[in-house]
Amino acid sequence: MQRRMALATGLVTLVAGPVPSWGQESRGTTNRLWFDPTQLPSFNGVVERYLLTPEGKTDRLLFREGPQVIFPEHVAEEIMREVEPGRPIIVYGIRARRVPVITLLAWAKDNNTQPRFVDRPSWSFPEFHAADERLNVSGTIRVPLYTPQGEVIGAILEDGTVIRLPIGVAAALGDGLSSGRSIAASGRGASVEGRGKALDADLIGENPDRLEPLPAPAERPQ
Repeated sequence: MQRRMALATGLVTLVAGPVPSWGQESRGTTNRLWFDPTQLPSFNGVVERYLLTPEGKTDRLLFREGPQVIFPEHVAEEIMREVEPGRPIIVYGIRARRVPVITLLAWAKDNNTQPRFVDRPSWSFPEFHAADERLNVSGTIRVPLYTPQGEVIGAILEDGTVIRLPIGVAAALGDGLSSGRSIAASGRGASVEGRGKALDADLIGENPDRLEPLPAPAERPQ
């Protein structure tokens, strides 16, 4: 993991380079980049929905075609304002090696729009602080919830509900987090009208009547 983070940090340095406007809004930063963001790998898709975090913020979208796209919370409002669900978007970024998750580095509404570079990309997830609302959720898993590196940290249900788990716990559950499986969970999180629900689970099971504490985290390979 340390090696992966070092590589990610190095890529951020290459992308940012000597740009003096680091930390300014993405629109202004794009105009002063020393490189063309369209040289990055690009991914076209239609936004099916934006996904909440258990903190009540937004840090990713789900393509109708399946992949999930991760971006920093501070650009969420801009992206959601410019690209509503049901509309296409062009994402420039890095895809994990084995699973369909993309770290967004720049984006555009279409081929006629100048790409907007994203400062401080989400190479890793921040320290979690879930909201205080107690939530109970259940449903069918659409896809696992991934870190930028492709490790499973929970599940996205068919209705867009997000269940978040520690990495080691997700590994201990094995195929219990596979697409198409039934799942139920309880924990603290956030519910926003019209936007969905997300929680940090502390109880989990196949249905609401048989919830159990989270299993011990599986040992991660070195």
